[in-house]
Amino acid sequence: MKRLSLFLLTNFLIGMTFPIFVSAAACCGGGFAAPSVIAGDDKAQLTTSLSQTEIIVDNVNDQGIWTKWDTHQVVKNFKIEGAHIINDRWQMGISVPIIQRNFLNQTYSGIGDIGTTVGYEYLPDWNYNPYRPKGLGYLQITLPTGKSKSESTNGGLDSRGQGFWALGVGTLLTKSWGSWDAFTSIEAHRSLGKTIYTSQLQGELKPGYGGNWGAGLGYNQKDFRYGGSVTWSYEDPIATEQNGIQIIDGSIERYATAAASISYMASDDWSGTFSYTDQTLFGNPINTSLGRGVAVQIQRRWSR
Repeated sequence: MKRLSLFLLTNFLIGMTFPIFVSAAACCGGGFAAPSVIAGDDKAQLTTSLSQTEIIVDNVNDQGIWTKWDTHQVVKNFKIEGAHIINDRWQMGISVPIIQRNFLNQTYSGIGDIGTTVGYEYLPDWNYNPYRPKGLGYLQITLPTGKSKSESTNGGLDSRGQGFWALGVGTLLTKSWGSWDAFTSIEAHRSLGKTIYTSQLQGELKPGYGGNWGAGLGYNQKDFRYGGSVTWSYEDPIATEQNGIQIIDGSIERYATAAASISYMASDDWSGTFSYTDQTLFGNPINTSLGRGVAVQIQRRWSR
């Protein structure tokens, strides 16, 4: 059961965290930071991951029309995440990404939006129930340490996230039956406005609400887990005001990410995961770019 819970968490992080950060969204340069949470029975965990995504569809406009260029942007993301139990069913976590964008002979890199998380296990798995899942709820604050696309002076190449303070709430539900396991997660957040001063724009950015919903299924065989998931993401339009007058209305952002992963449990303390993601398979994307990528993740855990 402990291994199943670990693999569920691994797939949750692959399905939620990896696609959101590496997508070079047209309106905002990145998505909301997914949480770092402990879904198993461990006291603490430390996760490092490295991903690379090629932007296959360079732009999907607000009418849903796809545009592909001859040369594509490549996005790399190195991320360190940690989480620790602080009091029985309470936990805290942090996620720090470093993002690099490459296009032609141009390279820009820097820290992305940092996410801090407080979680509570409101449905503990103390006694086995054939129907009731294990439930973890969390509250997350996203720090605007990454530059948004609106602040970019290089067509978004130096953007590394939303660039807004944001408050989010979410839940993760997991369940296992023999060799099979499943999860579903839902998250909603509200981003706060900010004033920017660039050579192209001086005014106030006004974002809105956003959210993610994901579900996944996995099969466990000895020390391996084979999993798949789909995550749908949405962001409200980002309006721009200048001198109290709204000059840009913005457009909603919408896309879906499919992920396939294989995990190996080297021991009770160490595991590794390789994953492939594709944002061109599902959904009806709007106002975004779409990529395909791979990721490698290594996780160290400390038991209670």
